[in-house]
Amino acid sequence: MRRLTRSELASRVGPRPPSDAFWRRAIDRGEAALGVGADAVDAVDTDSGSEPDADAEDPDERAGPLDTGDIVDVGDHAFVVAGVDRTEGGGRIYRIERVADRDED
Repeated sequence: MRRLTRSELASRVGPRPPSDAFWRRAIDRGEAALGVGADAVDAVDTDSGSEPDADAEDPDERAGPLDTGDIVDVGDHAFVVAGVDRTEGGGRIYRIERVADRDED
Protein backbone atom coordinates (compact mmCIF):
# COMPACT_ATOMS: atom_id res chain seq x y z
CA MET A 1 0.00 0.00 0.00
CA ARG A 2 1.24 3.44 -0.94
CA ARG A 3 -0.05 6.89 -0.08
CA LEU A 4 0.25 9.39 -2.92
CA THR A 5 -0.54 13.04 -3.33
CA ARG A 6 -2.54 14.22 -6.31
CA SER A 7 0.64 15.50 -7.98
CA GLU A 8 2.46 12.19 -7.39
CA LEU A 9 -0.46 10.37 -9.00
CA ALA A 10 -0.37 12.79 -11.95
CA SER A 11 3.29 12.01 -12.55
CA ARG A 12 2.52 8.28 -12.60
CA VAL A 13 -0.42 8.32 -15.02
CA GLY A 14 1.22 10.16 -17.86
CA PRO A 15 0.56 13.29 -19.85
CA ARG A 16 -3.20 13.43 -19.13
CA PRO A 17 -3.69 13.39 -15.35
CA PRO A 18 -7.18 13.61 -13.85
CA SER A 19 -8.57 17.14 -14.12
CA ASP A 20 -9.95 19.38 -11.41
CA ALA A 21 -13.44 18.58 -12.73
CA PHE A 22 -12.77 14.83 -12.35
CA TRP A 23 -11.75 15.26 -8.72
CA ARG A 24 -14.74 17.54 -7.94
CA ARG A 25 -17.14 14.91 -9.33
CA ALA A 26 -15.32 12.13 -7.46
CA ILE A 27 -15.56 14.07 -4.19
CA ASP A 28 -19.26 14.83 -4.75
CA ARG A 29 -20.14 11.23 -5.66
CA GLY A 30 -17.77 9.56 -3.23
CA GLU A 31 -16.41 7.30 -5.94
CA ALA A 32 -15.02 7.31 -9.46
CA ALA A 33 -13.26 5.25 -12.10
CA LEU A 34 -9.85 6.39 -13.27
CA GLY A 35 -8.67 5.08 -16.65
CA VAL A 36 -4.95 4.79 -17.34
CA GLY A 37 -3.46 3.92 -20.72
CA ALA A 38 -1.07 1.08 -21.44
CA ASP A 39 1.81 3.53 -21.89
CA ALA A 40 1.53 4.67 -18.25
CA VAL A 41 1.28 1.07 -17.04
CA ASP A 42 4.33 0.07 -19.08
CA ALA A 43 6.30 3.09 -17.87
CA VAL A 44 5.78 2.14 -14.23
CA ASP A 45 6.44 -1.56 -14.83
CA THR A 46 9.78 -0.82 -16.52
CA ASP A 47 11.07 1.76 -14.01
CA SER A 48 14.48 0.67 -12.79
CA GLY A 49 13.37 0.84 -9.16
CA SER A 50 10.07 -0.93 -9.74
CA GLU A 51 9.90 -4.56 -8.76
CA PRO A 52 6.87 -6.81 -8.44
CA ASP A 53 5.26 -6.72 -5.01
CA ALA A 54 6.62 -9.58 -2.94
CA ASP A 55 3.08 -10.29 -1.71
CA ALA A 56 1.59 -10.36 -5.22
CA GLU A 57 0.32 -13.77 -6.29
CA ASP A 58 1.22 -13.24 -9.95
CA PRO A 59 3.73 -10.58 -11.07
CA ASP A 60 1.99 -10.44 -14.48
CA GLU A 61 -1.14 -9.17 -12.72
CA ARG A 62 0.56 -6.04 -11.38
CA ALA A 63 -1.74 -3.06 -11.46
CA GLY A 64 0.72 -0.47 -12.79
CA PRO A 65 0.72 3.06 -11.37
CA LEU A 66 -1.68 2.08 -8.56
CA ASP A 67 -2.59 -1.07 -6.68
CA THR A 68 -5.64 -2.05 -4.67
CA GLY A 69 -5.38 -0.43 -1.25
CA ASP A 70 -3.31 2.55 -2.38
CA ILE A 71 -4.52 5.92 -1.10
CA VAL A 72 -4.55 9.18 -3.06
CA ASP A 73 -4.81 12.43 -1.10
CA VAL A 74 -6.74 15.18 -2.89
CA GLY A 75 -6.85 18.33 -0.80
CA ASP A 76 -8.77 17.55 2.40
CA HIS A 77 -10.10 14.29 0.95
CA ALA A 78 -8.60 10.86 0.40
CA PHE A 79 -9.51 8.06 -1.98
CA VAL A 80 -8.64 4.38 -1.70
CA VAL A 81 -8.20 2.15 -4.73
CA ALA A 82 -10.99 -0.40 -4.27
CA GLY A 83 -10.36 -2.41 -7.42
CA VAL A 84 -8.37 -2.65 -10.62
CA ASP A 85 -9.58 -3.94 -13.98
CA ARG A 86 -7.37 -4.59 -17.00
CA THR A 87 -8.42 -3.22 -20.37
CA GLU A 88 -8.00 -5.07 -23.66
CA GLY A 89 -5.42 -2.50 -24.74
CA GLY A 90 -3.17 -3.12 -21.72
CA GLY A 91 -4.36 -0.18 -19.66
CA ARG A 92 -6.09 -0.20 -16.29
CA ILE A 93 -9.32 1.11 -14.83
CA TYR A 94 -8.99 1.93 -11.15
CA ARG A 95 -12.16 2.07 -9.06
CA ILE A 96 -11.62 4.56 -6.27
CA GLU A 97 -13.78 5.31 -3.25
CA ARG A 98 -13.63 8.33 -0.98
CA VAL A 99 -12.46 7.65 2.54
CA ALA A 100 -14.70 9.22 5.17
CA ASP A 101 -13.43 12.59 6.32
CA ARG A 102 -12.17 12.61 9.88
CA ASP A 103 -14.77 15.12 11.04
CA GLU A 104 -17.55 12.86 9.67
CA ASP A 105 -16.69 10.04 12.12
